[in-house]
Amino acid sequence: MNEIPLKDIHLPDGALWWPPAPGWWMILIALVLIIVAGRYVAYWLKHRSYRTLSLREYRTIREHFNQAGDHKILLAEVSRLLRRTAMSYQGRQATASLTGDNWIKQLNQLSGKPCFTAEQEALLSNGQYRRELEFDIDALLASCEHWIKALPRSRRHVSA
Repeated sequence: MNEIPLKDIHLPDGALWWPPAPGWWMILIALVLIIVAGRYVAYWLKHRSYRTLSLREYRTIREHFNQAGDHKILLAEVSRLLRRTAMSYQGRQATASLTGDNWIKQLNQLSGKPCFTAEQEALLSNGQYRRELEFDIDALLASCEHWIKALPRSRRHVSA
């Protein structure tokens, strides 16, 4: 027989890890896009919830006042709501210790425009210290609602 010299099986070189195949590039890009979009959605939901929760509590305060009818309790609850909402936007250190005119300036600065009348500003700054309270309840509640709705959508738009 005719002997042909045969060589041993020649295996191809191993696949290199770089550069990755186009499918891996698409997976990487999709993963980055999902992470970025997820962060924006979470940020939007968090800041949207400040306004939503504040408006929900505002409605609860209004209903509670319609049942009880106590002016002092209403003023205290409105003040607490405004302070908690402001703290959620600017943090505890920037808001919690403010009183009087500084507190009113902070409220106006946060909403970007004055939402309260001079009488309402006096009530919010020192009304809890008065014995007798006579004020327009509907106007105060309407101003409070207007202030909550005037808040910026995100903290980035709030000037410190």
